[in-house]
Amino acid sequence: MTTPPRRYEPEELERAQLRLDAMTEAQLEIGRAQAEGWRNFLTVATGLLAAVLVLKGRENVAELPDGYREAVVALVAAGLVLLLVAAFLAVSAAHGRPGDVLKHAHAAKLLDWEEDERKRIASRIGGALRATVLGVLATAAGILLTWVAPGPDEPAQTVRVHTRQETVCGELLAVDGAGVTLKVEPKGGKKSKEDGTIRHLTWQRDAVSAAPADSC
Repeated sequence: MTTPPRRYEPEELERAQLRLDAMTEAQLEIGRAQAEGWRNFLTVATGLLAAVLVLKGRENVAELPDGYREAVVALVAAGLVLLLVAAFLAVSAAHGRPGDVLKHAHAAKLLDWEEDERKRIASRIGGALRATVLGVLATAAGILLTWVAPGPDEPAQTVRVHTRQETVCGELLAVDGAGVTLKVEPKGGKKSKEDGTIRHLTWQRDAVSAAPADSC
């Protein structure tokens, strides 16, 4: 079903024609204003990109556990995209679309365009606000997640302990003024994390010295 054309009062059409004549005479100024608005948009977009890349939590995100790493990347990327969308919507609402002109204009067409433009601007501004809030929240969540994510597991330290009778090599579990505690792997056969014997060597009585070792 075709929507019937809108009907306007003669006074409205006359005022619209006057505005249309003024707009036609100012096409160069309008074009330059739009160019300046889109130039500012590119500046804002570049600044947003730099800000997101500079903000960080942990120095190296690659060290995070798999689930945390994917979540951080997804949140920061989503935040950047949302902020770019917000900037685009804001500049589009303020300056219109590039090359947007009213072709074959007359007074009634100008009034129709103005009404549609008011609705479009209100919609773009609302979208820009929502995208900005969501973008900031997503980026902040990604940064905060790097602060609370567990750190990488430190590699086990292997030490070689010299006793009065032998040399014992194993994974260092604890060391203090009383002695040194090692996890000694069984000799030969397949080894697993559960295998191994826990030995506590007391200084002077059992252990004479201890030194780091690359491997046993």
